[in-house]
Amino acid sequence: MNFTSRTGIKVLVVVVAVGAAGIVAGRHLVASPSPVNLTKADSPPRVEVLRPRRVTMAHRLQTNATLEAFEEADLFAKVSGYLSDVRVDIGDHVKAGQVLAVIDVPEMKQELAEAKAQLASKKSSLESARRQLDHNKADLALQNALARDREQLGEGRQFISDRTLDQVHANAEIAKADLGVAESNRDLAANQVDVAAATVEKIKALLAYTQIVAPFDGVVARRQVNRGDLVQAATATRTTPSAGSLFTVQRIDTIRVFCDVPENDVPHLHVGDPAIIKPSGFDGKPFIGKVTRFSQRLDPETRNMRTEIDLPNSEERLYPGTYAEVSLEMNRRPDALTVPTGAVGSDGDGNFVYTITDNRITRLAVKTGLTDNGRIEVTAGLSEETPVVASTKGIPPLRTAVQPQMVRKNS
Repeated sequence: MNFTSRTGIKVLVVVVAVGAAGIVAGRHLVASPSPVNLTKADSPPRVEVLRPRRVTMAHRLQTNATLEAFEEADLFAKVSGYLSDVRVDIGDHVKAGQVLAVIDVPEMKQELAEAKAQLASKKSSLESARRQLDHNKADLALQNALARDREQLGEGRQFISDRTLDQVHANAEIAKADLGVAESNRDLAANQVDVAAATVEKIKALLAYTQIVAPFDGVVARRQVNRGDLVQAATATRTTPSAGSLFTVQRIDTIRVFCDVPENDVPHLHVGDPAIIKPSGFDGKPFIGKVTRFSQRLDPETRNMRTEIDLPNSEERLYPGTYAEVSLEMNRRPDALTVPTGAVGSDGDGNFVYTITDNRITRLAVKTGLTDNGRIEVTAGLSEETPVVASTKGIPPLRTAVQPQMVRKNS
C-alpha cells in the first residue's frame, strides 16, 4: 500500500467517527427536555394560615405545697403535779372545753380551804366595822342634838354654865372623831375582804388549770403523757412540743394548703384565684379550691410569698403534713384573643406576626399578653378576621407571592 492509500484510509476513519458522534448527540437531544420546559415558571408556594381565636387564658403556676390543720394547739400544764387521769388518746375527736386529763395537786386544795376561811373572817370583820360605824353615827347625832339643846337653854335663861356647854361641845367633837375612825375601819375591812376574795379566785383559777381541756373541736394528734406522770408547769424555756406539752389538738374540718409563690408570679396573684390541689399518694380526683389569703410580704431569703388555700374537709380525707402539688390559675381572662405561640415572632423591633395581603407575605406588629397551653394572647394589633401565618419559621421573604391555605385545626 502506498502513501496515498494510507491517507485515504485515515480520512475515511475520521468521517465515520464524526458521523457516529453526530448520531449519539442527536439521540441525546431527543431524550432531553426542551429549553421551554426548563424556563417554565413554578407555582407560588403554599403557606398555612389561621384565624385568631378567643379562649380563656390564665397565668398558671405549678408549685409544691403542704397540708396543715386549720388550727393546732400544744397543751401544757400550768401547775405542777401528778396526772391522776388521762381521758383521751391519739385520733380521738374532742369538743371545745372537754377535759382531756386531770392533774392532782392536793396542797392547792388545802390552800383554797384556808383562803376561803380567811375570806369568811374578813367578811365578819367588815360586818363588825359596819355596825360600829352605825353606832358612831347614832352617837354623833345624839351629841349634836344635846349640844343644840344646851345652847338654847344657855341663851334663854342662863340655866347652863359655860363649862357645861363646853363639855357638851367636846362630846360632840369626840363623837365626830370616833365616826371618822369607824369609817376608816370599815374601809380597811372592806379592802381586806377584797384581797381575801381575790386570793380565793386565784387559787380557784389555778385549780381550774389542773384540768387540761380542749381549746376547740378537733382531733388529738399527739399524746405524750400517761397516768401517774409528774408534769411541771410550763416556763418560757419549756414551750415546745418536745419540752413538756401534754397533748396536741388539731382542727381538721378545714385544711390549710400552704404554698409559696415566686416573686415574678406575685403580681398576678389575687384572693379568689382558682387552685387545683393534688395530694401526694391520693387516688381520685384532685381537690378544687381558691386562694384564701396570702402574707402580703415576700420572704427576703427565698423571695417567695406564703399563700394559703382553705379546703373543706368534713369527711377528714385530708391529713395535716401531707405533701401536695398545687396548680394556681392567676390573672384569668375568659375572652382573650389568641394565636398559637409559633405564630408570633420577636426581634429588636418587638413582637410580630406574618399575615397575607393580596396573596403576599406581610408583617404585622402586635402586642402580646399571657401565654397558656401553647397559645399566646394578642392584646393589640390584630383582629379576629386577620389571617395569620401559622408559623414564623421557613417563611418566604416579605412581599413574596404565596398561596394561603387555611388550617382546619387551630390548636
